[in-house]
Amino acid sequence: MEPAAFDYGRFDEWRQEREERTAGFWRQRGGGVLFVPHAYGDYTRCRTPAESLRCQLDAISATMDIDTDYVPFLEPWFGVGVFAAAFGCPFNQMENESPQTRYGVFNSEQAAALEPVPIDRCAPLRLVLEAIGHFIDATGGRIPISCTDTQSPFDTASLVWESSDFFVSMATAPETVHRLLEKITRLKIEFSRLQAAAIGERWARPGHIMPSVTAGPGLSISEDDIVMISPEHYREFCEPYNRRLAEEFGGLAVHSCGNYERQLGALLQTPGLIMVDAAFSPALDPDPNLDYEFWRDTLKGTGIILQARMHLDWPRILPRLYHPDLKLVLQVPPPAPGEGFGVARAILETALAQAV
Repeated sequence: MEPAAFDYGRFDEWRQEREERTAGFWRQRGGGVLFVPHAYGDYTRCRTPAESLRCQLDAISATMDIDTDYVPFLEPWFGVGVFAAAFGCPFNQMENESPQTRYGVFNSEQAAALEPVPIDRCAPLRLVLEAIGHFIDATGGRIPISCTDTQSPFDTASLVWESSDFFVSMATAPETVHRLLEKITRLKIEFSRLQAAAIGERWARPGHIMPSVTAGPGLSISEDDIVMISPEHYREFCEPYNRRLAEEFGGLAVHSCGNYERQLGALLQTPGLIMVDAAFSPALDPDPNLDYEFWRDTLKGTGIILQARMHLDWPRILPRLYHPDLKLVLQVPPPAPGEGFGVARAILETALAQAV
């Protein structure tokens, strides 16, 4: 959809109602459910800011026809490797695929010598800032904007440094690993500040795939490598740097793909953690989290929000995951074509009635 064709008047009214609802969910104590089915955009088509904006406006327009609590926002998304590119990793734009990065270093000696290039000399980071400017200019600044997909410092390190050697080096060269993680963390803080300044009052937080509102809390990060390390390694190599981000941006929302049930206890000890996101359906992830009662009992009463990504099996899963003392976000597929406006909401009410 071209920006000129988007219905901004309808969006303004539609967004206001849902943003108030979502902001209230963030503030409330105790449990509750936020229901966020939404239309999915083709984020892989992002070779230019204009192409990315058109695809995202298509998804936002379709979402306005869904009975949802979701508040759409724009994201300057250009793959997961934009920070890795600042450390010399080759960054390749692909046609109809996500941008790809390749390793920049292959051993601890090379990693020890790494320094990031200045932001204004890193083309992928400049592209993110250019996209923010384009989004604002093309839409008149009427749609919220989040920061880009911020991989955790640990995730970015595993993109920069050939991963098998990187994981071995946690045992053989931990000082070098920590020095790289420190440099990455400083870059993420600096660049996230630049994005926030460019976005201004339109900043949707925490961002990325989380339920986000302007003037919301925290920053969203992706910690996908947590499934490949022990809880002890998380505490040593991830938590100190994630804590820094939480302190800087007023909280941290953490996404991970895969089954990270055994690391959940360590993750929950991260100071400033406000939300976790996980997949609970086999159709969404080859190794989903299936111990629903464990997640429910671990998170209930903590005030930490659980965003549960589920597929069409969500009405079956929800009664096992729900608890009145758990703050739960349900991210589920949009209604099927021809399905009534309130069908998904009715299914939600039925599933909650079956819950404990």
